Amino acid sequence: MALQADNKWHCKVTHYENGRVVTRRIHSIAIQATDGRLYTLTEKKLPDAIALFTGEAHSGEHMAEVLMNPKPPFRLRDIPRGWPEGRDLLHVMIGFLLLCGIELLFDGLRSFLDLFRV
Repeated sequence: MALQADNKWHCKVTHYENGRVVTRRIHSIAIQATDGRLYTLTEKKLPDAIALFTGEAHSGEHMAEVLMNPKPPFRLRDIPRGWPEGRDLLHVMIGFLLLCGIELLFDGLRSFLDLFRV
C-alpha cells in the first residue's frame, strides 16, 4: 500500500547506480500492458516502495522491465463449451446410420437365405 505524507499518497522509489543512491517520491505510475492498454496507478493503489538497481554503464540499448502479475487477456477459446457440440452430434448420427446399414444388411441376407429354404 502507498505511503502517506501531507495528505498525499506516494510511492518511494530508490535508484541504485554504481554506489550512488537517489530516492524520489512518485504520485502516479503509468504502465503499458503488452496488448497496448495503459494502466495508471495513483493514490492507495501505488506500491509502498520500488527499488531500481543498475550496474556499470555500457554502450548499447538500455531497457527497464517491470514484472508484475497481470490478469491474462480474455480469450473466447478459453470459455468451456457446452455439451453436445456439433462434432458429438455428427458422431451420433454416423453411428446411427452405420447401425441402420448393418441392420439392413442382415435383413437382406436373411431374406436372401429364406429364398433358398423353400
